[in-house]
Amino acid sequence: MKLLHNLTLVAALLVSACTSELATAGPAPTPPETQVVRYRLVAVPLVEPPPHPPKREPPPLRLVAPNSSRAHIVDKGGNEIRRAPKGRSIAEMKVSPKRQWVLLYFGDADYTVASVDRLKDIAKPPIQPAAAADATGFRWLPLDDDRLIGYAQLPSLKPTKGLTASEADGLPPRGTLVYIYTIATDAMSPVEIDESVPQPFSISDDSYGNLAIEPHSGLAAFGLKILQIP
Repeated sequence: MKLLHNLTLVAALLVSACTSELATAGPAPTPPETQVVRYRLVAVPLVEPPPHPPKREPPPLRLVAPNSSRAHIVDKGGNEIRRAPKGRSIAEMKVSPKRQWVLLYFGDADYTVASVDRLKDIAKPPIQPAAAADATGFRWLPLDDDRLIGYAQLPSLKPTKGLTASEADGLPPRGTLVYIYTIATDAMSPVEIDESVPQPFSISDDSYGNLAIEPHSGLAAFGLKILQIP
């Protein structure tokens, strides 16, 4: 009986100690919320290509007969890998910096990201921003090996009465929207436009993949930089 009494006392002491420790520690910390990645586009000096650029290895794929029903992609040996969809064409092909995937443009803001090895589709970037119903379709370009950068224009709101169709089409947009698309997650994020960037503008690239901001006001082109902001 004495042994049973002693065991009961030990158990009571252990329960008391554990309860005291839990009270001191408090409730378990709440896991931090997943933060949405935010970006800002800033203008920087334009990167000029070197006067005597180093010789580069030829791209692993080549687009033949672009903008025609005969458009197709061949490998280094000239073997056909992919043809244009029926009734359509392949207007453009851009290769990622590390040559892991290609960005194919079929026209009408329709793009596909495909693997370099078999040209199998791996991602389909959006055609138009959902936030602005009157925005144009996206123009997408490779940003790096993981992401695309795209822009869309907001049409002018100026009256077009008395203007010809070409004159109305020539009115400058009232603004430009920029987004970043992450290939692996199929996620698109809006990009804040810094005050250093004159609106409206377009984004272009050169044969080396350097991106540039081209203001519609006639100003000289700028380079661009994407900053991740808290």
